[in-house]
Amino acid sequence: MACRIYLASDQLLVNHLYTLLEKSGIRALTQQAAVDVPQEESGPVAWYSELWIMQDGQLANAQELLRQALDSEAAAPAYPVVLQPDPDPQPLPAPDFRTPAQLF
Repeated sequence: MACRIYLASDQLLVNHLYTLLEKSGIRALTQQAAVDVPQEESGPVAWYSELWIMQDGQLANAQELLRQALDSEAAAPAYPVVLQPDPDPQPLPAPDFRTPAQLF
């Protein structure tokens, strides 16, 4: 029987976790689920994505895989990587504004 193992508003994360499960041989599916309807009519509607596994026997393996994946996501820095400037920058070539007919 199918079992829901994860629920989040971050659809990209849920799809990433789905891919990890599938690549590990664990059959899974995602679906959009609960909706938070705002009190005001003009507010945004929030969708949540559910992650399900199809076989109860794979629950422990799926939970461990998700735990490892989410732990590694939490360990990633929450700030952008600062790139060092090129010590010897080269100027960019001038743009070529010729039409395709002029090139041939």
